[in-house]
Amino acid sequence: MNQPGIGYQDTLQTIINFLPSGITMFNADQQMVVCNRIFRTMLEFPDSLFDDGLPTLRELALFNAGRGEYGEGDPQVIADQVCERARGMQPHVFERQRPNGAVLEIRGAPLPSGGWVSIYTDITDRKRAEQEAQRYSTYLDTVLNSLPQGVTVVNEKLGVELWNKRFENLLNLPEGVLYPGVPFEEVIRKNAERGEYGDVDPVQKARDTVALAMKFEPHRLERTRADGRTLEIEGRDMQIDGKVAGFVTTYTDITDRIRNEEALRRVKNMMSDAINFSPTYIWETDAEGNYTHLQGVEHILGFAEQNLLGLPRAAMLHAGSDTSGEVAQRMKAREPVERLVVEARHMSGATVWLSTSARPVFDPSGRYMGYRGVDVDVTEITLARQELEQIALHDTLTGLANRRKFQDRYELERLRQARLGLPLTLILVDVDHFKQVNDVWGHIVGDICLKAVANLLASHLRPIDLVARFGGEEFLVLLSDANAAEGAMVAEKLRRALEGKSIDTGLEAQPSLQITASFGVTTLLPSENIALEAVIERADGAVYAAKRGGRNRVCIAEGG
Repeated sequence: MNQPGIGYQDTLQTIINFLPSGITMFNADQQMVVCNRIFRTMLEFPDSLFDDGLPTLRELALFNAGRGEYGEGDPQVIADQVCERARGMQPHVFERQRPNGAVLEIRGAPLPSGGWVSIYTDITDRKRAEQEAQRYSTYLDTVLNSLPQGVTVVNEKLGVELWNKRFENLLNLPEGVLYPGVPFEEVIRKNAERGEYGDVDPVQKARDTVALAMKFEPHRLERTRADGRTLEIEGRDMQIDGKVAGFVTTYTDITDRIRNEEALRRVKNMMSDAINFSPTYIWETDAEGNYTHLQGVEHILGFAEQNLLGLPRAAMLHAGSDTSGEVAQRMKAREPVERLVVEARHMSGATVWLSTSARPVFDPSGRYMGYRGVDVDVTEITLARQELEQIALHDTLTGLANRRKFQDRYELERLRQARLGLPLTLILVDVDHFKQVNDVWGHIVGDICLKAVANLLASHLRPIDLVARFGGEEFLVLLSDANAAEGAMVAEKLRRALEGKSIDTGLEAQPSLQITASFGVTTLLPSENIALEAVIERADGAVYAAKRGGRNRVCIAEGG
């Protein structure tokens, strides 16, 4: 059989020089027959390697091994191994990362007459794009599974593309109901079959729901499940290039909000806003805790992303908050962080509360790279909770401290007294003849009088003192660093102020009233180990003495 001539080889060389990949061809003796310029450039072979003609496979392998192309080892041994593998040449495809970081895809196939041909393609950019896509996929998964709502994403053909664990948990979905691309109609039908929508025909229910869904109209509704839990379901359409591409639906468990709607109406509105919009931002730090990536932070904290890159994440958090130390400890130990609420600093100086979730990131070799996480703005919910806690410590009629707050303050004052060695005085105030006020003028006028007494007491005390409504027509006053004589002077000042006050009743028959009160004063020394109930009982004895003495007077308790 005739061998191809020189003209044939020139034609082949011309063809492969125009190909976008590196090309090599070796004969059965492992002698390179042809290669193109892209191959030599891609693998950075010097021209001197080709001065005496095309090299053999062993010459190429020995050169590559000598410059570390195949990793560490004896170049002679490595070159021998390359040649030995080539003798049993089979079709193959593999990737190799060069010392300069470039990634090559190498495809090889044997030739019918012996030898082989190899194609080298630089896939560095493609690999980087794949890694970037994986990174954003991780962000999406972290965001979805950090949200307090269930979430589903349905495409324009009503196939379910995405969902989170919270959605499965809220609907108690059996395993196998959801899978990528499952028809929306199938999910509705299976839910109907297990009684999710009540006594309905499952097939008809699925058809009706699909007919509504195909309109892609925004909607919000509430649905109570068979287990008694109430879900708020909100859907919005997605558009790409002005065309409907599906819709996103959120599922929020609002059972507790519904049950407490009357008492927590204001809190419900704030929580509803926070739940419906769930503002979040994603972030990534390096091993030293400095931001390397941010997205969406500006609309929550006010800082532009580029202005925070390179700065430590810890600088954005208030070091004194209850959970910031726990977050720092977990990150130092490289442990996951799950929905811990921390205080952060807004660009304006205001405090923002964030629910933070994050996990450590490691490279394939196990080396720690930093953290990747998501923060959810829970400022409104946190402020509402604080407001409810504040309400729980005050009397609803007068606005004064209630017994619980008085008890807490008393315990703090006792600790302070033990440190400083100063006396502590308590005054018990009991409005005189209050039952007659209620019986003659009614409970509305009685409430007016109680509020007037409360305002008078509060306005005549120091900021460091505390006045509380003890119950009914009784009030408690706690005087810090005051002895018995000082306590008696304060009580007398309050008694005179109340005696001289005219209370507007709003009644035509009795436009105003004047009331008095009896005051019992007792002083507690640092050496006395007495519970609050015993101290109040001691002051109550003094009040009883004032009542017996004719009311509208101040009495000091015996022995304190």
